[in-house]
Amino acid sequence: MPETLLSGFSRSAVEELSRRKGEPAWMLEKRLHAWELYEKTPAPIGRRGDLGTFRMFSNFKFQALNSYIPPQDQASLPAPIQAALDQALVNQRAGLTVQHNASIVLNELAVDLKERGVILTDLETAVREYPDLVQQYFMTNCVPVATDKYTALHAAFWSSGVFLYVPKGVEISDPILSQVWLDQESSALFTHTLIVADEMSSVRFVQELDSLHIANQNASFLQSVVEVHTQNAAHVEFSNLQDLEQSVWHIAYKNAVNAKDGSTTWVLADLGSKVMLSNVGLDLKGNGTAGELVGVFFTGRDQRYAIKTLSHHDALNTNAETLVHGVLTDEARVEFDGMIRIEPKAQNTASFLSDHTLLLSDDCRSESIPGLEIGANEVSASHGATTGKIDEEQLFYLMVRGIPKAEAERIIVQGFFEPVLQRIPLENLRIRLRRSIIQRMRGSYEAEADTWVDAQERWEIEGVDEYAVSLDQSTVSDEEIRLTEY
Repeated sequence: MPETLLSGFSRSAVEELSRRKGEPAWMLEKRLHAWELYEKTPAPIGRRGDLGTFRMFSNFKFQALNSYIPPQDQASLPAPIQAALDQALVNQRAGLTVQHNASIVLNELAVDLKERGVILTDLETAVREYPDLVQQYFMTNCVPVATDKYTALHAAFWSSGVFLYVPKGVEISDPILSQVWLDQESSALFTHTLIVADEMSSVRFVQELDSLHIANQNASFLQSVVEVHTQNAAHVEFSNLQDLEQSVWHIAYKNAVNAKDGSTTWVLADLGSKVMLSNVGLDLKGNGTAGELVGVFFTGRDQRYAIKTLSHHDALNTNAETLVHGVLTDEARVEFDGMIRIEPKAQNTASFLSDHTLLLSDDCRSESIPGLEIGANEVSASHGATTGKIDEEQLFYLMVRGIPKAEAERIIVQGFFEPVLQRIPLENLRIRLRRSIIQRMRGSYEAEADTWVDAQERWEIEGVDEYAVSLDQSTVSDEEIRLTEY
């Protein structure tokens, strides 16, 4: 007999979810502890005078959702998912997982990697078959259960996800692809990705978050947590494309804990969802560790984003860089809060943060708040942000050369994104983002090659750079607009 949907959020729902999954006692205990934290922890509501994204989420009607979507009997993948898989970001891959709602429906790993001890499985199986690894790394010191109310809810109700373990010395050259699909209305999906890279190993992991056929009046909720642990001299590159429908509310937590000489690269692209809270971190715990965060976003209609980044330096000789570019149209709202935190013992730190936002309408709004907390004295750190509209003089400069206004704006937007896109290692992701940008600017889907390359050639000829935003020069100095160095 097929399982039924699990409605609402309660202690009894936590117990029923654990029972259905046949979990060991330690996982049920962890879930119940998380539920207790959830009940007594207030929802974050942001700061006074912000754009209200956190407050919107605090008023979201979670109890109206189904808290668990049971597995569905299906002989093959739904046609839209199969079609998307055929056009995935990764053509040649070392492994693949496909999650449909709360179930992993496809899991593949290259035979030679299995023979070398690589583990790629669904998290539910990992709880049973690799309990020592899961207990050590699952929501302990990377994304702790008690981080806030929403992480506690996730720990209580996580329903599926991926577990990847790369043994010592194993280097995986081809990417591993993970696709997550949500197509159940009025439902919540809690997906979790746990990656452990042992000493001197490396892996590239690509995740896509998508949704299908969810009506606006029956909003759904997707919460994703990604935990990356790199041991000595290991490297993980994690690329994420979030293109959910605007009937889906989304919360994302991504953090990496790096041991000595370990490194992590985050590549993040956010295009979809109605409301999104995103928290991305680099926790540089070991001497000589390094981290990089490259992010792009493009919002329109009435989308609301709140993005937080943290580069946390807690050891000697650590390096980190954060670079984010975003564009807003229509009535979109985006809050960016970037922080560099350097502990007293983190001498010889180099850390840089740069956020640039371009506004394409009079009704959109953006707030960028870069920050520094420095406890050491031998550091090189800088942070900066720009927010503004397309410079009218630069727009006029293009138009007098016979370029229509709409195309001139598109050229400037493309050039604004290009320095960040060039930092994205995955070519297919760069192409996908370029196509999405063109589609949003023109309202139709076009091939990437002709439209983008032609625009880039004009961009280089005209000599306009990514700082093509209009700012009041009478009140803001050049040093304040760009970077302030300490």
